[in-house]
Amino acid sequence: MPRFFERVEKYLIRSIVVGLVLMVVVQGLMTQEPWRLYLSWSERMEGQNIEYPASTTKNETGSAPENNQVIVQSPQAMITLSLQKFSSLPQASIIVNGESAGCFNEKEVKLQLRGGDVLEIDSTAYNFPVNYHIAGVSDNMAFPKKGTVYTANQSIVMIGKIIVK
Repeated sequence: MPRFFERVEKYLIRSIVVGLVLMVVVQGLMTQEPWRLYLSWSERMEGQNIEYPASTTKNETGSAPENNQVIVQSPQAMITLSLQKFSSLPQASIIVNGESAGCFNEKEVKLQLRGGDVLEIDSTAYNFPVNYHIAGVSDNMAFPKKGTVYTANQSIVMIGKIIVK
């Protein structure tokens, strides 16, 4: 009987050592981009579309809806971008989802966006710092917040992904 326990102990120690070595190898492989995509479930989940909210549980007055009614909110949102210290910068372009959506021909630019849109401002044409101000947002916009200031110094400023409530 003692010999049986010695054999079990030997195989148990071997399996623990092999498991630790395997774990270290897998973690090392995850530092390489192609392997990480296949070995990590969370990496595969990144970049998937977020569904727009179709309804809320409150009506305009803030109370719960009656008779199980569904209140549909628009996934559209309005944002007003403005320049600080300049009246116009026509070569500064606004980029939405990788495509040009306008430029700063005037001090303020209003855009209609959808939840999930990626908003950027291209200021590479100007070799001086430019401050962009979020002058206004619609009530249903959660991000970006009104009053936020972004600074570009001959670069592209990433405002971020639009989040609609």
